[in-house]
Amino acid sequence: MMKTDKINIVAMEASEDTPSIILDLNKPEIVIKGPSFPEDAVVFYTPIIKWINANEDNFSGTLLCEFNYSILSSASNKMVFEILLMLEKLKNKGKDVHIKWMYSGFDEDMYDEGRGLKDAMELRFDLIEK
Repeated sequence: MMKTDKINIVAMEASEDTPSIILDLNKPEIVIKGPSFPEDAVVFYTPIIKWINANEDNFSGTLLCEFNYSILSSASNKMVFEILLMLEKLKNKGKDVHIKWMYSGFDEDMYDEGRGLKDAMELRFDLIEK
C-alpha cells in the first residue's frame, strides 16, 4: 500500500517479499528496509525513481539513503544499481548524497552486494554492520 503526501513524502509498507520504503523530502532521506524479491522489481522500484526525478532540484542538505535489506534478488539488485546511478548523477550536480548499506555480521552475501555497489559508485558509501 502506498501513501503519498504531495510529492514530499512517499511511504510503502513492507510485505512478505517487498521492503518498506520511506522517501522524505523534508529530512531528506530514502530508507528501504526488509526483503526484496518482488514479482516485478521494475514496477516495484519505479516510485522511487519517479520521486528522485521529480525532486532532484529540491534536495537541500545531505540526502541520506539507507539500504537495509534482509534478502535481495538479482532483479532488485539491478534496480538498486539504477537508483544508485541516479544518486551519483545528483552528486555530480553538486548535491550531497550519503549512502548507508546496512548488513548483518553473519550475512556475507549482503556485505558482498554492498561492497560491489560501493566499488562501482563514486558516492559517499558506508558499509555498516548492524
